[in-house]
Amino acid sequence: MSTPTVLQYDSCPIRSRVLVVDDDKLIRTLVSEFLTREGYEVITAENCLRALELLEDPKYEFKFMVTDWELPDGNGIDLIRHARHVVQTHYMYIVMVTSHGDRENLTLALNSGADDFLTKPIDRGELIARIRAGQRILNLETRLTQLANSDVLTGLPTRRVFEELVAKEWSRTQRYRLPMSCVIFDIDFFKRINDIHGHAAGDQVLREIAHIFATSVRKSDIICRYGGEEFCAILPETSSAQAYVWADNIRKRIASTEIILDTAVVNVTISLGLAEPLSEMEDLNDLIDVADHCLLEAKSKGRNQIVAFNELSESVSKDPTGHLDSTFQGAIAADAMTPVVSTVTPQSSVFDIAQFFLDYRIPSAPVVDDSGKLVGIVSEKDLMTVAVRPNPQDIEISEVMRRNLICYPPGTSLRVVWEFLNRVSIRTVLITENDKAVGVLSRQSILRWFANTYWKHTSPKDHQLFQDIQERGMTMRRLENAARLLAETSRQLTADVETRTPDEHGAMVIGTVSKMQDLMVEMLASVRGNKSTGAMQLHAAVPSLED
Repeated sequence: MSTPTVLQYDSCPIRSRVLVVDDDKLIRTLVSEFLTREGYEVITAENCLRALELLEDPKYEFKFMVTDWELPDGNGIDLIRHARHVVQTHYMYIVMVTSHGDRENLTLALNSGADDFLTKPIDRGELIARIRAGQRILNLETRLTQLANSDVLTGLPTRRVFEELVAKEWSRTQRYRLPMSCVIFDIDFFKRINDIHGHAAGDQVLREIAHIFATSVRKSDIICRYGGEEFCAILPETSSAQAYVWADNIRKRIASTEIILDTAVVNVTISLGLAEPLSEMEDLNDLIDVADHCLLEAKSKGRNQIVAFNELSESVSKDPTGHLDSTFQGAIAADAMTPVVSTVTPQSSVFDIAQFFLDYRIPSAPVVDDSGKLVGIVSEKDLMTVAVRPNPQDIEISEVMRRNLICYPPGTSLRVVWEFLNRVSIRTVLITENDKAVGVLSRQSILRWFANTYWKHTSPKDHQLFQDIQERGMTMRRLENAARLLAETSRQLTADVETRTPDEHGAMVIGTVSKMQDLMVEMLASVRGNKSTGAMQLHAAVPSLED
């Protein structure tokens, strides 16, 4: 067996960058010359302040620091202590250079964070040997980091690393209102490969698919093996339409690839789900959740295809029994929505809209342009993101509103919206007609529809009497509360008309009327849906409270 050469152990796979800190220009030049000849990139600093500036600059990733003990604005010990607190993506190997070669100073330097010690005058051979020793440690650290951050089978980033990277990208995307897309896919009928050819063959298929996946993305894309035969990609600054083109290309590439196993040659296909951030999404988990539901829909439709979010929002599950059709009885979105009255314009300021929300107790409002066309939605949460910025009166709503809206026409089957809200974590959708917002449909709206229609007709007969008594009491309490709030709001409207300027009347009336309309909807919901008229039911409810 041949003996490995020194260079086989010491050679660095990348050109490492070294920071040399010394107040003596001659020593800086000498050390730089020694290290440059060995293939290292050297940057110098003459004092502690300059060294810290370089260490904190994100464009530099120093693998080594060689520093003198005595510096004009401090000492090497303090510099090392500060350097160890600078957040870095990797470990930095530090060599202390000094004329203080006694054991006490050596101990102090090592305890302060130095990895090695070099006495003056500097010997070239000794310097290079110590740097090479440090390179071996850094190479091992890099290897261990790769093992910890990479999936053992495919070599792709682990899910933990993926989530850390995507969290930063999600924040950047939200801050600068940039597009982003999420694509999740898995291998169709992967279990058959394991069952027919064995698990080793299944592992080989996963490696081949991972290789195709990794070579099909940009450096800015974030990918991982999400679990089992499932893979995930986050595509920054990529619209849903652009992501669809990419997803279709990788689908075709994988379908046309022959994977050579030990006993056979196989072709596999993949199913993909695609989504982009929408107005209701609170965090990355919501985005991945929607993409995952799109993937499930792609598999249910026959596999080897892509389902994007808009297809998911319009799909319905199979209902061979006809139960769902009989439940919804042809109801449409307009039957359950809450009408929209309050809208704002993109030019409105954050300050004005915040005051508008507070005055009229509404949590969100659609944003429309001068022609009344829906262009976005703004909520309390959007205002909170810029609440600490100076001059909120100068920040226009167009900067913080969310544009990717989930919209349905009023005539959409209520079952379609119910299925969508039942699948994903999103809670509310907008109802639009001719690009104008006419209503809001939420989970609460649909539950109210159930309570006032379907549930009333399906209650067991033996519980009906008890339920009627309870409902009468609850109806009366709801009506009393709604009537009291309606009276208070009416008085507030009268007071506002008398005290506010004519320029403020438009927003004031819209907000107040919206609140009053919600109260009236609540009152109507309390009395409708029964055989008797609202007036007769109210009359019947009053004596029941006196009994």
